[in-house]
Amino acid sequence: MSETTLREVMRTFPQGVVVVTATGDEGPRGITVSSFISLSLSPPRVLVSIWKESRAHEAIDRGRFVVNVLAEDQGALSDHFARPSLTSDEQFRDVAAAGAPPKLSGCLSYLDCRVVERVPASDHTLFIGEVEGAEMGRDGKPLVFYSREYWGLGSTVHKRG
Repeated sequence: MSETTLREVMRTFPQGVVVVTATGDEGPRGITVSSFISLSLSPPRVLVSIWKESRAHEAIDRGRFVVNVLAEDQGALSDHFARPSLTSDEQFRDVAAAGAPPKLSGCLSYLDCRVVERVPASDHTLFIGEVEGAEMGRDGKPLVFYSREYWGLGSTVHKRG
């Protein structure tokens, strides 16, 4: 299996986009993540996959993080937090956010999480977070990543019965 083939195949699967924020030794950190899932409702848990070499890894590993669910008009914010070279100050200098870990303004929703499990997975860590708080943000549709581009949702194609 080649990495190129796997990337090509994975591009056919649309994914929602979130920014995971946490507070580390150098201050607040954020990282754009598309490897995010709801793991269970009882207990309420989510899973995020974070590259071990990312600057956000240490901050998330400290035990608390927020999942900021991006709206379809927040592609530039996603790109901003996808830049691994930015310092904490550079990440949050012109970004409206509040709290620790920070919640980014204008998102669709927020999940306040406490790390309950860390699973090593190759060059990533799977952080399982217990959701201790959930909050709706503004109305809108989510940002979707598909075939190396950002998309919004179109019309419903099938109503579930």
